[in-house]
Amino acid sequence: MEVQAHTTPESRQALRKYLRDRRMTTSVHQTITMQTLNDLEEALRLLQGVQHPSESWAGEIEAYLEQRLAKRPRPQGTPLPGIAEGA
Repeated sequence: MEVQAHTTPESRQALRKYLRDRRMTTSVHQTITMQTLNDLEEALRLLQGVQHPSESWAGEIEAYLEQRLAKRPRPQGTPLPGIAEGA
């Protein structure tokens, strides 16, 4: 790996561009993730609010809600790379 004692305007510009692009990508990913989570939460609220579901899919709704709303212990593991960097 090459080590430079001094930076050049080009290398500083390249670094700024890299950091700006990375920030933009992280921002887009966070926006998509938040929108998806919001959509899923809204869908769950709508499913819970169904007053008189059709008999053909009432059991399906209940099974889905039980899976999604059950309190399961969180698995221990390692976070994905880059998750903490976006905060």
